[in-house]
Amino acid sequence: MYKIVWTNRALKHLQDILDFVITQQKSTSYANKILKEIEVTEQYIIEQPMAFVEVENTNKTIHKVVLLGNYSMFYFVSNDVVSIVCFWDNRQDPKKLETII
Repeated sequence: MYKIVWTNRALKHLQDILDFVITQQKSTSYANKILKEIEVTEQYIIEQPMAFVEVENTNKTIHKVVLLGNYSMFYFVSNDVVSIVCFWDNRQDPKKLETII
């Protein structure tokens, strides 16, 4: 069985997105929906970590899963650990993402 570990950077990205949703969009219910979707996705990743598409042009084999259409979670697998390295709002500048993953 795989264990999921979030990097500090990924947690910061997630917190920034949740803060934006709650303060700018005034929607705690949507923030909760994001968290619930993450929980469901993590469970699926634990069961099938290689099921999601691999991202090209990275030094490691990074996988990407899209959540709720607007967000992507990037992770890599090493032995029995799945490391979430980025939680991304897909509406942001993709060139910024290239510097992160």
